[in-house]
Amino acid sequence: ANIISENYNNLEKEMNSFYIYENWRATDKCVIHLADCRYCNFGKGTERGTKGEENGRWHGKFNSYKETLEFSISLGRKKVAPCKVCNPNII
Repeated sequence: ANIISENYNNLEKEMNSFYIYENWRATDKCVIHLADCRYCNFGKGTERGTKGEENGRWHGKFNSYKETLEFSISLGRKKVAPCKVCNPNII
């Protein structure tokens, strides 16, 4: 197997995955992100001014938008929305 090709395929698969940020403090909503979104950072967030899980938490990784949306709805927050920066619902 070609190692470069294999690594590329793994990276591509990872970048086409989804994460959810569930926020119960400020907005009581879930925001769906693409893994490589600057706000998601593969489920780590921006890591600026973080308060751990005081305000919310990350869920994922999910392999399809449908799966991510269904899980988001199951969390019971007031609102579920795609990130306005990475637009995960259009891939």
